[in-house]
Amino acid sequence: MKPHDVATPQAATPKPTQAGTHVPTALALVAGADAGAGLRVCAERRAAHAGRRRLLRGPVALVVGALLALVAGCADDAGPATRTAPVTATVAATGGDLTIQPDWPKDGQAALSVDGVRTPLTSGTAKPTPTASVAKVMTAYVFLKVKPLAAGSSGPSFTISAEEAARSADRLRRSESTTPITAGESFTQRRALEALMVVSANNIAHEIARWVDGGDAAFVARMNRTARELGMTDTTYTDPSGFDPATVSTAADQVKLFGAAMRDPGFASIAGVPSYTDSARATKPNGNSLLGRDGVVAGKTGFTTPAGANLVFAAERQLNGRKHLIIGAVMSQHRGKTAAAAISESEKLLTSLGKP
Repeated sequence: MKPHDVATPQAATPKPTQAGTHVPTALALVAGADAGAGLRVCAERRAAHAGRRRLLRGPVALVVGALLALVAGCADDAGPATRTAPVTATVAATGGDLTIQPDWPKDGQAALSVDGVRTPLTSGTAKPTPTASVAKVMTAYVFLKVKPLAAGSSGPSFTISAEEAARSADRLRRSESTTPITAGESFTQRRALEALMVVSANNIAHEIARWVDGGDAAFVARMNRTARELGMTDTTYTDPSGFDPATVSTAADQVKLFGAAMRDPGFASIAGVPSYTDSARATKPNGNSLLGRDGVVAGKTGFTTPAGANLVFAAERQLNGRKHLIIGAVMSQHRGKTAAAAISESEKLLTSLGKP
């Protein structure tokens, strides 16, 4: 969404080829003990809540199984864990283990995967949070699943409805991000996707829902079915644009989605487009200012007051002498009134992983 977007509840309106191919096979957070250490952490947190503060000394290892035990054992803890130190992560991938130390945001939540590893590394609470315009990644992904688009093709053409054109004034009054449209105006699939992903046009998101499924309700149901298919268990879509704060997800789920979307050549060729020229011949830059630098090849920003600043991105990194594709998400950054906080935190996170 545009930097000034302020979300209010609204009624529903009637591969680029990755450089190198790597198949991650395992994921572990490494720091040095066993599953029993996780149970000790739980006990110490409970003691802290009772006022008996203790200082944890030495590293704590969380392998996948131990992490599950820790989550279960701490189910009655009050509030999310506080990050007090970086955690070294080791990802087992083709070509050798990759050891990284992500510089996670201090607030909100974040996630990343290396070359599409199925279980992303995560930081912060995993509570579903409003997505803002990051929801448009799913809108684009569903559109392309129904109507595949070759990387160099414009795709079929669609027509703007009189009903959506008539809603323009209301959308602007609610400070929604839009692109100028007129009833009967023709949009190719590629142009519509560029308006959706580059300038975050809410009106085009709702028109895509109509073009694909006749309206929001059926399209949103398709979005949620697709989320389940991708294993996005903490995601619920209620609209195709993300303006509705009831559309919620987690950073981990958005990493799963963006990784799947980047395997679609049509999506990948649009998610990195730097600008969009509207029907009034005004050229607008992509809201993701990281595009084209520091190895960032694609992304989608989002901002509303309920959501804060969000960003999902794809970037290339040299790790152990090989080029890898990093998929990341930074969400729920409540500093400022634009997506800038998520962009800044994503840049720090990427820098901590090494050079492009």
